[in-house]
Amino acid sequence: MALRMTEEEYADFLRRRGNGLPQSGQGPDSSLRREPFGDAEKPRRNKYGARKVVVDGLKFDSRHEADYYFGTLLPRYRAGELRILVRQAPFDLPGGVRYVADFLTVDTEGRVDVIDAKSEATRKIPAYRIKKRQMRAVWDVEIREV
Repeated sequence: MALRMTEEEYADFLRRRGNGLPQSGQGPDSSLRREPFGDAEKPRRNKYGARKVVVDGLKFDSRHEADYYFGTLLPRYRAGELRILVRQAPFDLPGGVRYVADFLTVDTEGRVDVIDAKSEATRKIPAYRIKKRQMRAVWDVEIREV
């Protein structure tokens, strides 16, 4: 069922909503211009207070993640302890779910380590805990939380 209004009914509707009518000389679509809703222009705050950071041109989801990368993993990689160091390594899980680990490392003996920089609060998120169990069941990989 289509809703049809006359121009007068539409003008009355706009007045009741508080939008008013377009001024003369403006185009017919000027009253339909989208304005930001509430605080839409402000960047969204992370639920647990983490702020995205850029360090040396690399983007990280949190300061904790950046500190672990530059303070622990990169020095180990440069020292030759790690053969492979990957950031944001994706894993496909059952049901079309994708888990993206913060870091994936392979040491000189071939041991694979999947690392996630998590706070105590984010470790308790149900979706993360399910993905962690799926990683163990499907990929036989234990996620190390730092």
